[in-house]
Amino acid sequence: MPANCLILIGSTHDCLSAPGNPVEPVLALWPAKQRPVVTQFTIEQALADENIFDRCRAVWFILEGGESSELHELIARLQDRHRAAIISRPFETLPIGSTYQDNVMVAPFDAPPVAVCAMLRTLYGQSEIVRALLMEIEILNAHNGGLATQFDKIDEELRLAAQLQREFLPGDVTGHAGIDFRVLFRPASYVSGDIYDIIRLDDRHIGFFIADAVGHGVPAALMTVYIKRSLRTGNRSEDAGKELRIIPPSEALAHLNRDMIRQQQGHVRFATACYGIIDCETRKLSFARAGHPYPLILRATGELEWLEPDGGLLGVFPDETFDTVEVQLNEGDRLLLYSDGFEVAFPDVLGKNGQKSRMASDAYTEEFRALSQGTLDEAFIRLAKRLDEQSGSLNQIDDLTAVLVSIGESPAAMVPAVAGQIGVDR
Repeated sequence: MPANCLILIGSTHDCLSAPGNPVEPVLALWPAKQRPVVTQFTIEQALADENIFDRCRAVWFILEGGESSELHELIARLQDRHRAAIISRPFETLPIGSTYQDNVMVAPFDAPPVAVCAMLRTLYGQSEIVRALLMEIEILNAHNGGLATQFDKIDEELRLAAQLQREFLPGDVTGHAGIDFRVLFRPASYVSGDIYDIIRLDDRHIGFFIADAVGHGVPAALMTVYIKRSLRTGNRSEDAGKELRIIPPSEALAHLNRDMIRQQQGHVRFATACYGIIDCETRKLSFARAGHPYPLILRATGELEWLEPDGGLLGVFPDETFDTVEVQLNEGDRLLLYSDGFEVAFPDVLGKNGQKSRMASDAYTEEFRALSQGTLDEAFIRLAKRLDEQSGSLNQIDDLTAVLVSIGESPAAMVPAVAGQIGVDR
């Protein structure tokens, strides 16, 4: 068989010259000087030659019947060799130019010969370009399959990382001696750069902690795990008989700051944090912060009181000091700790004059004020609903975490949170 020929493959030799066959009318329109060498094969003959498609530039299937396993095997070989073809059959239902299979187009018997000739001449004349493009597509599809596999692996690993991070969070935030907690934890992606903890320090004291590693994704999440594991809440003297000493919040943050700096090895990584301790008997709060948004006390009287102790970012200055404030909490008060994601979570609110405001402080202050109403669960479910109503809530900009502490509310008034409640993490 000569190289660069046009191959005609028929069900039988007779079908290639049968009356009504489009072969002669189509080839007659091909300029004589440009007409290729035409070689004819039956399907059986073509199947017997493994290299038939290596020596041609285009293929035309002329068939009498419908589908067959032999036809599909030949088309598979054609595709492996990155060749293109047209297929003609009587009683074809697909219009001219339709795709029969990859690399194969339809040319019905009753199609205008000039249109079929144009298709065939194009495939023949551009065969090497078409072949190169088909080879590139095959390579790209192979790469795409590899990338899809890699993305699936990354997705699986990130989901596992999210599960592991949640396992580092306290599983039980049940209150003690009239002090109760609710937590909202919403990562912007698989894992969060926020973390929190609620710690029973002894029979009388409860510590609670929130931190926000600067950045997003896995690096920030790994940082939060380190921060939580490194926070020192108590120590004992060398004398085993001594009682546990509860480390004050300012000292705990100072220890954490120095530990972070020692671990940096020339790469500055910093975070913000708040740490507080409540004496369950006296209801006195000792509190320190490290560059974190100011916590908010929602007084039972309806007043808002911001806690503003000084303290810089963790992980920046080794000798940074952190002030401690002591505040008396009263029956019915609520204390809110939150991450800075709330500063952009409510972009549109109505100001005092009824006009829309873009001031972040206006936005989240009003939303936080509403947390003083209803039970803790009602307040947080309402907050989660308001977050869901915000523009862009499906593509959350930043991690969101809030810890709400209530003082002296009657347990009988508490409605247990529904397991799996959107936005509420028990």
